[in-house]
Amino acid sequence: MSNIDLKFNESELNSAFMIGLDLKSGDKLTKTYNYSSDGDDIFRIASMTKVITTVAALQQVESGIVGINDPLNNIVPELANVPALDREGNICKSDAEISMKHLITHTGGFGYFFTSEELNEHLGKAPIGKDLIQHQMSLRIFRPGEGFRYGTNIDWLGKVVEVLSGKSLEEYFREHISGPLEMNSTWFNPPKHLNERVVDYYFKDKTKYNLAGSRIPEKSEFFSGGGGLLSSANDYLKFLTCLINWGKTGDLEILKEETVKVMFTDQLPENINLSFPSISFNHPWIGKGDFISDLDGCRWGYGWALETDNKKSLRSKGAAFWAGLFNSYFTIDPWKKVIVIYFSQFFPFNDKDAYSLYRAFEHEVYSIGNNQK
Repeated sequence: MSNIDLKFNESELNSAFMIGLDLKSGDKLTKTYNYSSDGDDIFRIASMTKVITTVAALQQVESGIVGINDPLNNIVPELANVPALDREGNICKSDAEISMKHLITHTGGFGYFFTSEELNEHLGKAPIGKDLIQHQMSLRIFRPGEGFRYGTNIDWLGKVVEVLSGKSLEEYFREHISGPLEMNSTWFNPPKHLNERVVDYYFKDKTKYNLAGSRIPEKSEFFSGGGGLLSSANDYLKFLTCLINWGKTGDLEILKEETVKVMFTDQLPENINLSFPSISFNHPWIGKGDFISDLDGCRWGYGWALETDNKKSLRSKGAAFWAGLFNSYFTIDPWKKVIVIYFSQFFPFNDKDAYSLYRAFEHEVYSIGNNQK
């Protein structure tokens, strides 16, 4: 993989860790630059949290507590009470029904500042002392089912899981997902004995990397299902390996096979596209890589985007992928039995060098199977 070394050395990246697995051959590839080589460093995984929260929600559906299309308005009144913008752009109370499927597929009407001009216009900066994510959760920009907008839908989904289970998201994950899978480095509030393995994260200003905050996160009582977890590459590999095996690891089953297969199928109505507005291409949180433009034509399953054009890459049609704000990325392909995980720890997201290195490493992992044919 000398080309990966060359690509990193010619880039402006300060560090990277990547791991790839071909389950057909059992071959595993790893590359590390300025991180430990054992895969146990702990990263802020940001929106790679979303698919874990989605699995937790689908567990509620499997249990029969709630249907995927059931209205949540009476179950989580706090969600139903969020004001919405009407077609004229006025803030008003909305009695529109919202379901778990709306939240999972980002058709619930919630956005982020980097995906919504409307949120920036109507909400502005978070008041002092208010969590930025919770601030963005406080307004819907359209009625449920009217469009796709990447946003805080999964944070609300996490709150739904908390209400239905009677547990905090931290407790629920430890009891039903991360604990059983022995993902012992995966927490919203990592135990103190893990602190030494948490890595720094940065803000990149042109070519200079500035520390973005304290390495050790402050303890929080708000568990962001959309982006609050810390985890290691080894832990996340355990999670994706379970899903690529249709929800099973040994005798453990976290989801039924038929449920996991639905995660890999298009869940958007035909008239709704997976698209990002122009603000996402010109926002200070977003870099100049090709992640967003590569979404053109892709669809959304449960928890992740789905590849639709395997002419562009070696991914199978229907392979899933997504990313996290601090330039982390993953691919999971049940048909070719390939998993790829990439971590850097800085923003703006969609950095050109980071995304390019992830795709180059992904190509190397897929090439294992091609070379064995």
